[in-house]
Amino acid sequence: MATDTAAGRPRDTRIDAAVLDAARAVIAEVGYAGLTFTEVAARAGTSVPAIRRRWPSKSHLVHRVVFPVEVAIPPRNPHATLDDELDSVIDGCASLFSDAAMRRALMGVFSELADDDDLQREVTDRLRFAVWEDMTERLTLAAARDEVTIEPDPSLLIEAAFGATLMAVMLRGVKALDDQWRSDLHRALWSILVPC
Repeated sequence: MATDTAAGRPRDTRIDAAVLDAARAVIAEVGYAGLTFTEVAARAGTSVPAIRRRWPSKSHLVHRVVFPVEVAIPPRNPHATLDDELDSVIDGCASLFSDAAMRRALMGVFSELADDDDLQREVTDRLRFAVWEDMTERLTLAAARDEVTIEPDPSLLIEAAFGATLMAVMLRGVKALDDQWRSDLHRALWSILVPC
């Protein structure tokens, strides 16, 4: 049995994976408003209490589904250049917004988080701190390899990449995330890191 023993009693991580997969499928079908823990539990072959032990609210669960750490923090390449790292940021954002569940859930998640500052901090801290720390280190190491001086502001970089991707998809659809868009966004992100 796969377990997570970091805190409390051992937890079957197979349930975590089944719940996340089921939630993604439900979101893609019925959107954020239509998702219920009951439906997710039925599809995942588990119980509502088992889900609530892991994710106390729908916002917690859906945020984990649409912002997976494995996309936000991809594997490291010890030889990556600054260009490579910027491409990785762009690829991650494009991957997130190419997902139907992400697009259907996004407005519901944003709406709930906007109404509750404590929930917003609690839900986003998991991803935000991990990504910020990882991105700062990646950019610093890549810049040193390239012998480039940067102003590593991962907050602005991630917000610019995320915001640009969101608007491109909202205004023009997923097809907007083409090679030209990627090239243009790459130049914009470079200008954030290496100001003239």
